Amino acid sequence: MRTYQEKKLVPLLSSADINAGVDSDSIDMTACPHVCFVLVFGPSYAGAAGAIVKLYEGATHAAKTTAKTFTYTYTGAAIKSASADVLETEATSAALQIATATLLSRMLLIEFDAAEMADGMRYLTLEIGAEADAGQLSIVAIMDPAFRSPALDTVIA
Repeated sequence: MRTYQEKKLVPLLSSADINAGVDSDSIDMTACPHVCFVLVFGPSYAGAAGAIVKLYEGATHAAKTTAKTFTYTYTGAAIKSASADVLETEATSAALQIATATLLSRMLLIEFDAAEMADGMRYLTLEIGAEADAGQLSIVAIMDPAFRSPALDTVIA
């Protein structure tokens, strides 16, 4: 079985510069009990204060109704370094300030269970605040779908 046949892989953001702040695309959690957002910060990520990452739920695509508390972890070293695939201890946050020096050229994982969403809410959107001075960022969601053919069904509008 291939990964794409078991998991729903969803590209949500590819930004050359997150200076002004940016939102990811929204995902519909209706048929997915769990999601892992994979954020990869580029080598030019900079700023005196790091960007603040929030995860919002909403009833419609792009709606940011309520910030949710999520679990996160990040890699222990920069990409292409020893320990770049070793994850740090998990923690939780509803407004995670990215330490610029810590996540420069690293991967951040954000985990969230759909059961934690309020009634009537079905979409999740990541907000990357404008606190960073500059930086590249890519985001992909890895979802645990409840349906059989994740490659065929969409979760974005």
